[in-house]
Amino acid sequence: MSATLLKKIRTVGGALVGGLLLVALTILTAIGLAEPSKWWGQNYAFGSPPGTDLTLQPPFQPLTTMEVFNSDVQSVGTHFYLLGSDAAGRDLLALVAHAAIPSMLLVTAVVAIRLLIGVLAGFAMAHGFTPIRVISRGMGRWISGFPYLMLAIILIEATTPSGRWIAFVIGMALIGWRDVAETVAGQIEYVRTQTFALGAKALGTGPLMFFRLHVLPYLRAPLAVEVPFQASAVLVLLAELGYLGVFIGGATVLSENSRGGGVSAGFTVVNVPELGQLLAPARLYVDRHEFAPVLVPALAIAVAAFAFELIGAAIRSRRDRTAA
Repeated sequence: MSATLLKKIRTVGGALVGGLLLVALTILTAIGLAEPSKWWGQNYAFGSPPGTDLTLQPPFQPLTTMEVFNSDVQSVGTHFYLLGSDAAGRDLLALVAHAAIPSMLLVTAVVAIRLLIGVLAGFAMAHGFTPIRVISRGMGRWISGFPYLMLAIILIEATTPSGRWIAFVIGMALIGWRDVAETVAGQIEYVRTQTFALGAKALGTGPLMFFRLHVLPYLRAPLAVEVPFQASAVLVLLAELGYLGVFIGGATVLSENSRGGGVSAGFTVVNVPELGQLLAPARLYVDRHEFAPVLVPALAIAVAAFAFELIGAAIRSRRDRTAA
């Protein structure tokens, strides 16, 4: 079997696996979204396995059926927890599914703005706008000596008065455009050295027309590679921010009074689900050996990020093979 064929198989296989992972996540999300709102939008005090007198406080374990009671000790029904529950007795599958929607909208917005800033900055760099080039090249040195995550937190907190969602978009976008800009600038500089580019200039083609006719076709493949890689990076950054307690929506801390003297006081319960925010109480869950509320959102983020990485690697491999 030739090396070219092996590369082609790996490319197709990576894209196929990545696509199947995203399809699987989409199906699970659809199942979770179909759950009635009471199983993910309300807090519960305790549960009891049907047919027993046993009383258990959430989080409930995966693959368990519980008759669930509210804080007034009134039964609200029986529910099967496929992936378990969080500390408020809310179904994790439904909770993560509803958290995935705003999270992916955030990822889409951040990636789009990173691409926009990167393309504009790359265009300016390639046409000799020195300040942008200095900023872009300098960012590599500054960020390498300053924690990337800390810079994101500072930008988010600094722009929070404009709105928390907007602050996240701005903060996460401003630290990730450099790679796109360097790619765009490199492609433009490459095209400008080609014979057809010299001919176009001799004919008086303006910068914008030159970009549309001669540069844009060379940018499609590199930017197609950047999109899934950027999406993966933003997802991971969102998880890191959530773990450190920096998230979009509000949260409620379950106190002993609100839990009726429960043993899980101090758990942070999200009011508006978002994937990163679901990881905020991770350390407390782990300390109490409750792993499902951590693993379910963490695996959702990790699998989605891995799928985007596979797709990005497959697109880049195909591009490199075509160029060769």
